[in-house]
Amino acid sequence: MGEELRLGFVEFLSSADNIIGAESMQRAILLQTDATERKATILREFSGEALSLGNYLLQRRKSKRLMDLHREIYPACKATTSFNSQVICDIERSIARSRGKAMKAMTVKFNVPRNCRTFNTRSKFFVELGLYPGRRVAIPIRENRDFQRYTNLVKTGWICKTYGLTSSGEIVAFLGKKEEAIATRRNVVGVDVNSKCFAASVLTPGGRVLKQLYFGKDIWVRRKRIMKRRERLQSLADQGSDRARRSLERLRTKEGNFVRNRVGEVVRDITNLAKRFEAGIAVEGLRKFSSKSRKYNREVLRMPFYLFRRNLAGRCLDKGISLEVGDAWHTSKWCSHCGAVAKSGRSSTNYALFKCPACAQSVNSDRKASLAIAMKSLLVRRKNEHASGRWDLFQFTSGPVPVNGLLRSDEGAGFGAVRHMPAPMESHLFQ
Repeated sequence: MGEELRLGFVEFLSSADNIIGAESMQRAILLQTDATERKATILREFSGEALSLGNYLLQRRKSKRLMDLHREIYPACKATTSFNSQVICDIERSIARSRGKAMKAMTVKFNVPRNCRTFNTRSKFFVELGLYPGRRVAIPIRENRDFQRYTNLVKTGWICKTYGLTSSGEIVAFLGKKEEAIATRRNVVGVDVNSKCFAASVLTPGGRVLKQLYFGKDIWVRRKRIMKRRERLQSLADQGSDRARRSLERLRTKEGNFVRNRVGEVVRDITNLAKRFEAGIAVEGLRKFSSKSRKYNREVLRMPFYLFRRNLAGRCLDKGISLEVGDAWHTSKWCSHCGAVAKSGRSSTNYALFKCPACAQSVNSDRKASLAIAMKSLLVRRKNEHASGRWDLFQFTSGPVPVNGLLRSDEGAGFGAVRHMPAPMESHLFQ
């Protein structure tokens, strides 16, 4: 590979994500511009040329591997277009992300300091983009609430190494910050995420339940109505209706915007709850399972879990709240009253209920799961604090229930002492 091609591919990889370290948080903020008509025309022409080139190359690409795609595209683009290397490499990345579908919009990224820089005048903040070799355009940024968020993040340690230009001529600032060590708080907020709501339980190290709440119930109600409407529009689109296809696109955008906004509000409420009770936050790490049914995986994919977890991590970092992502082992099957592990975590008559086969406790399954997540976080914390000595778990006189129902064997659950207590586990977790 030639030196120019090799450098272009290295730049292509470095622009693929703007991570500062191995463990870092990322955030993107859209900045509105105050560009003159001449500069706005230049930006629109550049974005249009980049999008046209991307779709042209997308139709003719042969390889799906990044390295082969780069060898295939880069030399021809360098010889036939006026774009610089960084722009071409970012178009390659957009092609690799498109999954073969024609792109309707594209955000071209510019790396600092090679192809982008920022500066201030007495009255304006500018982002200068290198659109073409030897040609840079300074874009003034409108000082609104988004710009205030951007400046506040920069003041608190966030670093912007990449700026993007959208097809609508706006600037996107991609910021990153290394994750900092945050002191573990005494209490824990366990959060159970599912397709219908977010259930949260606040638990003390002594096992006392301080608060239990549900968030975002309206998300499922709204998405259910959208799914019904999508089915009707899809049937019309399959019959050749162009109007139905356009309505489907608008409906998809509307649903995405609604879910993102509501998830952000739920994250805000959960972090405020954690600050109110001086607690850290614990969630379970959900993923697809190849051994599970299609219906199960479809339910998991319908949850806005990745969006929730990404937003939650950023908000916890800003507010100094510890966040733990734990194993989902038996959280939906474990009884919070007696500790038994059921074969099925759902009632046969009502899917929203959990009924324990050992003690016959019947509770809301989401509420119980959030409590189990909080308990598991406290158990793991207790184990880590007493790694060199003995740490306590509980067994009860109500039946032959397992000591380590919530923990896998590799988490050290086999080293627990057994106590016999007839009272509910959530009342005597650590005495």
